[in-house]
Amino acid sequence: MRPSLRRQLLHFATDLAALVENPEDLHHGFDLLTRSYTTAAADAARAALRSDPAIAPLVAERYWGAWPSLEELLAMPEGSLGQAYASQFGAAGLGRLPEPELTAGCREDDAWLHLRVRHTHDLWHVVTGCPTTAAGEAAINGFNVMQLRWPGAAMLIGADLMHRCLKGTSPGEPDVGAAVAFGLQLGQACEPLLAQRWEEGWERPLSEWREELGLAALLNQSPFR
Repeated sequence: MRPSLRRQLLHFATDLAALVENPEDLHHGFDLLTRSYTTAAADAARAALRSDPAIAPLVAERYWGAWPSLEELLAMPEGSLGQAYASQFGAAGLGRLPEPELTAGCREDDAWLHLRVRHTHDLWHVVTGCPTTAAGEAAINGFNVMQLRWPGAAMLIGADLMHRCLKGTSPGEPDVGAAVAFGLQLGQACEPLLAQRWEEGWERPLSEWREELGLAALLNQSPFR
């Protein structure tokens, strides 16, 4: 085994062991994601995203619309995307996720992809109806495997399922296996969320977004209802 591969696997093993013990260990979770960005699988995933006809135009223009303040979002119509997003995350005092750590020399297209995914992560929670609980994050990881082919998301699912095997499901939460299965199903059926110009539809009803994205019927079967 190449020494570089051995070191990489040891780093992954350290992060995964910590996440099996505690799936909410953000330090090791983000470290695992950062390390996964340098893999050949991540290179292939980014290439597929860049060439996706629905996503490519946003990559080309480095699309980034306006993000209203928390107060402006909360003042939007009841049931709108902006109001739902602000109510679930801003009003709860949840801070924005840290920016992804990228290697030096990362191409600009790929930097935009990583920033866009990380910046809109919480919006994806709102649109898919997956809460920010351990099971909800497991569902989003399944969603990301199907929509982004992120290798780190697949590894996080592995840690979630191993935790379930050793520790069981958290009281009051849906079974983690069911959550992952639901996330995979959603990701397969849904239009690419990375292709959406959310900033041009803050005041649109969330229900309308879900219908347009092909999520409405599946959400009736959500374990998080």
